[in-house]
Amino acid sequence: MIGTELYFSLFTGVLLSLLFAERFGISPAGLVVPGYLALIFDQPVMLFSILIISCITYIIVDKVLSKVIILYGRRKFSAMILTAMILKFIFDAMFPYAPIPHDMIEISGIGMVIPGIIANTIQRQGVVITLSSSLFVTFLTYVLLNVYNYVVLV
Repeated sequence: MIGTELYFSLFTGVLLSLLFAERFGISPAGLVVPGYLALIFDQPVMLFSILIISCITYIIVDKVLSKVIILYGRRKFSAMILTAMILKFIFDAMFPYAPIPHDMIEISGIGMVIPGIIANTIQRQGVVITLSSSLFVTFLTYVLLNVYNYVVLV
């Protein structure tokens, strides 16, 4: 069931992200982010940790690394992804017994790049706009995912 749920969530998230970006001119942290976050929307600890790692990544890359290394374009995006991955590894090492639901283990690898994508969008749009638009589109995706699950399971 997680495969079908994953496909539906990512498809719906991409579709809603495109519609939102076209209508309002604001990127909800990339196309795949709302679809992935919708899968963990009912797990506030995981959701909050991804958002915190994203903000810390932005601060490290934009305020620290960019002062000593020339970062722009792909180099900056790569720095965001790599920094987020390192922070995620550190977070997982600090909290090795953090509860990961059994059905989320299969897609936990996707979560390695999500904080970097969010951090990159924060760098372009700002924290408030990025996080609020991402959470709004994620919520809509989550609602549609639950409707889909209800219809499929009935």
